[in-house]
Amino acid sequence: MISALRDKYERMRALREAHARADEPDPRPALQRLAAEFPGALRELDRLPIDEIAHRILALRAAEADPARIEGWMIAEHTFHRYARGVLATKRWLSDHVPDEAAFRRALPTLDPEAALFATDLEAVASPPRGRVMDLVYARAADDLCIPEPALRHLLHDQRIQAPQPPH
Repeated sequence: MISALRDKYERMRALREAHARADEPDPRPALQRLAAEFPGALRELDRLPIDEIAHRILALRAAEADPARIEGWMIAEHTFHRYARGVLATKRWLSDHVPDEAAFRRALPTLDPEAALFATDLEAVASPPRGRVMDLVYARAADDLCIPEPALRHLLHDQRIQAPQPPH
């Protein structure tokens, strides 16, 4: 979990640095891979300052070295990406199928493993609240983490990470 998040931020930093140097190759394949693995990462790439990305990489490295340094935002991000991958895989399946739980369960071996998270919510994915599947993601991830949805959104979008200090 932690190493995957670190990899995400390292890839984001590399994309930003290549863009700043104006010598990047076509970034679209790298951006597509990043978005597929970490839905929502392109929004982060656009809005996070480069120093914030660097702070997150350092914090994730510290957490890899010492699991006691895992922070709430790390768990929130992992959970959010998991549910986002699941809802998007489910939505893709629903684009060619009616919301039939039995058929969906038969198709699960061919889908992203996280699609199973929405096996009992096909109607909600097919017709999400306000027309936004990401609202389902926030609600499910917040429930999973036992925190209010606004707190989850804060952890994901508003919290700034301080460069980690060495343990005492």
